[in-house]
Order: sequence, then structure tokens, then C-alpha cells
Amino acid sequence: MRNIIFSMVLLLGFSFGPASAQDIFYSREQKFTFQNSDFNVVGWSGDRLYTYRASKEGYYLDAYNDSMRLLATIALDFFPQKIYATRFYTTDDQIIVLYQAVQSSQVVQYAAKLDSRARMLQKPIALDSVKMGWLSADRQYYSSAMSGDKSKLVVFRLGKRKNGRQEFSTILLDNALNVLAKGHPFITSQDDFSLGQSLLANDGSLYLSGFNGSDERSLSGDAWLFRLAPDGAQFRDIALPLGTDYLSGLFMRADDNKDQIYIGAFFAGRKSGNLDGIVYAMFDRASDTFSVFKKIPFDDQLRNATDDRNKKKAFNDFVVRDLIVKNDGGFILVGESYYITTRTSIYGPGYGGYYSWYNNGYPTSSTREYHYGDIMVLDYDINGERKWQNFIRKEQYSQEDDGLFSSYAMLNSGASLVFLYNDFSTSKSTLNLAAVDISGSLQLKKMNPGRSAGADWLPRSGKQTDTRELLIPVLRRNSIGFARVVF
Repeated sequence: MRNIIFSMVLLLGFSFGPASAQDIFYSREQKFTFQNSDFNVVGWSGDRLYTYRASKEGYYLDAYNDSMRLLATIALDFFPQKIYATRFYTTDDQIIVLYQAVQSSQVVQYAAKLDSRARMLQKPIALDSVKMGWLSADRQYYSSAMSGDKSKLVVFRLGKRKNGRQEFSTILLDNALNVLAKGHPFITSQDDFSLGQSLLANDGSLYLSGFNGSDERSLSGDAWLFRLAPDGAQFRDIALPLGTDYLSGLFMRADDNKDQIYIGAFFAGRKSGNLDGIVYAMFDRASDTFSVFKKIPFDDQLRNATDDRNKKKAFNDFVVRDLIVKNDGGFILVGESYYITTRTSIYGPGYGGYYSWYNNGYPTSSTREYHYGDIMVLDYDINGERKWQNFIRKEQYSQEDDGLFSSYAMLNSGASLVFLYNDFSTSKSTLNLAAVDISGSLQLKKMNPGRSAGADWLPRSGKQTDTRELLIPVLRRNSIGFARVVF
């Protein structure tokens, strides 16, 4: 049995170096048509490691042992014919499946509960329904979050936005899928208001981040933390004390042991200006106030450590990907350079990119290009003084594929942060590993993919499934497999 709770705290005792080779276990490849199929890393339940795949043949959970030998394939025959979105939550002894089904002109949110052998424990429950949007490109009608202790689950959707209000429908459940509360709260908002992350505390309180702007990259002069009590009655909004500054890329992390919400972001002094530094905040849930709110400017040493010629604009393309809080009260912020461009060309999608075979569109004169650059790792002490920084250099470029093969997978071992990513800098993409230890020392190595040579890894779609393991999907044209990488 596995009860995996990943710590946000960096500890001692893990080494990574040229001599410490990783073990890779591959699953058997399954027939899979990328353009009209779906997949997901589910995780461990009991002594089985699960993955999900969907195609025109049906919807399946594949169960593996720790050597990635297929133990069973379970047909999810209770799924209706047309599914919009699925989400899986695992515990030691069960799997909770959330799925959005299309029925007539409605999208219905269902929940089902399986045991650790993926056998149905009770009939699926219809939680809510909403009228399907006409020609809607967004299939994510509902969102969800699970508490850190895995005792509670919340499902919510955005309703109408009118008269300065953003309406919600929320459903709080326990892990036996008993409904604890339903609500129809609202948030007072402007027309350009956007929601960010969602977190569920162990007591059933829902926390949302929000800001004025079209997306996380927008520089917003107003940002909030919204708290919805377990009864689902009404949101309380807590404004971030930005002063005259503007915020970008707000990221949240919950710590139920200390009853705190941690926040990381970037800030700028002007709406149309360059990013000037990072924001680090601690929100005390008991007092409903920020016990810490720091603005830490980028200094010349950090700007000179970047790979950008224009040092003033060096951080403008970075977004916050993770925030790791240390035992001593300090923190590590992980960011990544990322942006999208649109190019008009005589060539169709995929021309000049790495994975053109997988592109999602038909040839057009307009091509969306995805650029994923360096990973930035910054370590700060409790006083906001930077102890060290490191940049993992990479340049990933693709077209019309949503950057599917770009970015990275990260493993937090408790003593090192390990990053796995595709390297596009040579004529043929290769797999790279980078590890940063608690002193800031960086080690790089090429990873030998073994028998998956010639296949395409999807690190961004991977998941840390145990203290020292990553599970990564691997595509090979019309088939899919999974690689369990153990450090």
C-alpha cells in the first residue's frame, strides 16, 4: 500500500550525479491515435500504478506493477459515448473518477468511485449539469480540487457574469462522494477579471486566486485571494497589498499543517513596464490576513546571470511554475520562460517545428508558435535574501501543438529538484536531466531512453507518482506507452 504525501520542504540525504544512474521501466505500447484520443497519468492506488487512455475503441484504465508489467486493463463501460473531460484522484484504497458527459444539449458532471483494483464501488452520481455552449472551444465546463489529506473534494463551475458579478456553482463532497454542501456564491468582478488557481483546504475551505487581466501573463494592478467557507454560502475577498505596483503570474501553495497559503508572483512598477522582482507572501488562514508580504527586486547580479542581452527585459517572459517552502521559513521559486507568437507564412502548421506529425490543425496561412526557454530556480532565506540562483538553459520551439513536447517534468525528492525535458538544440531531440541540490549546485546529463529510442516523450504531461519516481507518457506515431523513471 502506498500513502504518498509529497513534502514542500527540502531535506538532506539524496544525491544525483553522473554515477547515480536512473532506472527506466517501460510499459507495453498500446494502439493510440493522437489526433482524436486522450490520455492521463492517474497514479498509485494500492499496489497498482494506473494510467488512462481513451480512443474510438473505448475508455480504459491500465494497471501496472512497479516494473510496468500490465496487470489488467479495465474498460470504463459506465462512461457515456461522448466525454468532454476526465479527472482522477487516487488514495491508498480507491480511485475517484470525475467525468463530464454530453447528453442531448447538456454537459453533465458525474463522479464515480472505484476500489484499488478499479472495480466499481457504487453507481456514478450526477452532480450537476449545464447547457452546452454553442460552438464553444472550451470543453472544461467544470473544475475540481482535492484537499491535501484527500478527505474532501470540491467541484465547481463558473456561471453567468452580469451586473459586476461572477456567479459560481459549488459542490463539496467527502471522499465517499457524500455531498457535504452546495452553494451558488458570487464574486464582484470587472469585465476583464480572470481566475487563477484553486486550492481546497483540509477543512473544506476553497481558495481561488484572481486578478484583472486576460491571463496569468497580464500585469494587474489588482489581485485577490478568495475564500469560500465549507458551507459554500459566500466568498470573502482578500486584496493583495500591491500598492502602486502590478502583479503577474500569481501562484499559490497550501500548507495545512501550518494553516497557511503561500503565494509567489512577479511584479512590475509600471503597467507597461518590465518585471522588476518577485512577490512572496504568507496568508494566515486563522487570522485571514497576510502575515508576510515581500517585494524582492531583481538585482544586477541576477540580471547578469540570465541569458538575455537586454537585462532590463530579462524576466519579462517568465512565469512562476512552483513555490517550495523550506523548513527554515525560506523558499525556492521555480520559473520558466514561455511565450506564444503567431506567424503568417506560406507554409502550413508544423513547418520547421520538431513534432509536425502530431500537429492539430490543417494548413493555414497563420501559424501559432510555442517557445519554451530557460528554467529559473531561485533560493531565498526567511528574510528574503537570495542565497543562490541557477538557470537551466533550454530552447524549445514547436508549431500548432500547444507546446505538448516542450516544458519539463519536475521531481522534488526532498533534497534535490530534478528536471526532465526534451532538448531541441540538436538536429534530433534528446532527453536531458538537470538536478539542483540544496546548495544550488547544478548537474546536467543526457538521459539514455533505452528501448524507447525514436519515440517522443511528453515530460509536461508526466507526474511525480512517488518520492523518487516520475511517470511520463511516450508517443510513437499511432501508439502510446508510459515510462516509469526511478531515481
